[in-house]
Amino acid sequence: MSELREINLTSVSLVKHELVASIEGATGHLDQFAADHSDKQALEKCIQALRQVTGVLQMVQLNAAELLAQEMLVAMGDLLQDRQQSPEELLEGVGTAFYVLTRYLDFVQSRASARPELLIPYINNLRLVRAQAPVPESHFLRCRLDASVPGAVSSAVMSEDLKTFVRRFRHMYQVGLLALLKGKPRGPAYTMMARALQRIASVCAGRPNGKLWSVAGTAIGTMASREMLVNRQRVMVFSMLDRRLRNICRDGDAALDQPAPPVLIKECLYWLALAGPSDKGERLLHVFGMKPLPYREPELERDRASLGGPGATAITAVANALDEELSGVRRMLDDAEMIGAADLNEEGGLVETLRRIANTLVLLNFRRIGENLAGSLTAYQSCAHAGGRAADNALQQLTNQILTVDSTIRALRQTSSIELDESGQADIALEHSQLAEAELAVLKEAEAGLSLIKRALASYADSGFDHGHIRNVSTTLNSVRGGLVVLNLARAAAVVERLAHFVDAVIDQKNAAPAVEQSLEIFADAIISLEYYLGEVKLHRQTDMQSLDLAIESLEALGYPVEVA
Repeated sequence: MSELREINLTSVSLVKHELVASIEGATGHLDQFAADHSDKQALEKCIQALRQVTGVLQMVQLNAAELLAQEMLVAMGDLLQDRQQSPEELLEGVGTAFYVLTRYLDFVQSRASARPELLIPYINNLRLVRAQAPVPESHFLRCRLDASVPGAVSSAVMSEDLKTFVRRFRHMYQVGLLALLKGKPRGPAYTMMARALQRIASVCAGRPNGKLWSVAGTAIGTMASREMLVNRQRVMVFSMLDRRLRNICRDGDAALDQPAPPVLIKECLYWLALAGPSDKGERLLHVFGMKPLPYREPELERDRASLGGPGATAITAVANALDEELSGVRRMLDDAEMIGAADLNEEGGLVETLRRIANTLVLLNFRRIGENLAGSLTAYQSCAHAGGRAADNALQQLTNQILTVDSTIRALRQTSSIELDESGQADIALEHSQLAEAELAVLKEAEAGLSLIKRALASYADSGFDHGHIRNVSTTLNSVRGGLVVLNLARAAAVVERLAHFVDAVIDQKNAAPAVEQSLEIFADAIISLEYYLGEVKLHRQTDMQSLDLAIESLEALGYPVEVA
């Protein structure tokens, strides 16, 4: 349905570093031109570099990024030919697009999804400056627009009454639309508009124009229940719907035989999919060959806002600076018994350093972690003079909070963005990243186990099949299997279990059979396929079942089929 399911994340990861380097080089040339508008040679170099970037984006099928790059090329072409009346505004738009492009690549790699809708506002910003029509929100959506709405039956309204009927409900629609434009509560306004379109759909069913009103009424009704946002593009679509109603009021029955513009139906289907429809809405999406999107509008808006936030380089720099500060804190805590209360308040001491770290974490939206650190620090300060058990407990509490901060900094160093929850805080996202860090550690242990097994197999073959070299392989495989069970990779765990059964059977043989060498080759095939599978899981947090199927086929060839409940 969207670009989300089509991108090759492995290809993106391979070219991302070079892409970012090319984008940064092009940005440098653009900065030279911005400083001196007569330096057209710098702008030409920027265009040349961006053309190469566009070709790579096309190759890895990042369609939204490619479209944004193409709009940037057109905009810079206008600047090169002096076709723009407001070059500063266009330059600002291109500069923003360059920054967002690198942030989008970070997003694709870290989130393992494309979500092309994120770039539509930036694409339209460039088009707006050049007085071009905007790209619709549903631009990257694919569906079957030739489908018919099931169960649509027109009510008995005479042709001579149609104009009056539609005029009345057009007025209802306009009342709701006006309320939206005035900034009034969105829920009631959307409900008014949806009711009007649903009533009009009841008299248009079965006609070429009827499909539009049925889809639009259902979509706006779902938008009412979610109180979805109102933006410039949606207002344009609402106005286009109103003009279609005006045509019916003017032409009557003849207007119902005019086919609806596909772009309007597609936009309404996108709203419906984004809103998370009810059963009726899901059935309608199914008819048009679609499913609800795996995210909702609030999540999309948060991700879109994150594109304007700090990039991977800035986040890493902040994390490194915090880690350096925390290293000093660790040294001070090692000598905590020798630090007096007066020393804590000295310039550059423990208290000042920790308070600076706490303030930085709050600024980075790690509010809960930063405030907890500040609270523990205050409690320790109040008890440090008195000493005794209370001071020891306060120091222990402070130490626990510092360990939490240490985990936060490690998580920051491994991410390319700071993800926020519904309340605009990053603490919940941190917990997810800490879980991902633990999963990564388990995967690395599993990979290390497989590497050990490959070395053992090589030694086994070189020694003339001395079983002593593979005696611990079964134990290692069981350790790997345990990690896969923890990660809920049941099918992969079943593969490892059968591999262990094969090794046990080989060890039980007193003499190496002539077929052992061939069997070991097949066994090695399975190990390599499993290793590739774990690499994909580690890199993209997604399972590549094709590589796992290769391991299963190898086991079947060995006579150890895999069964998963």
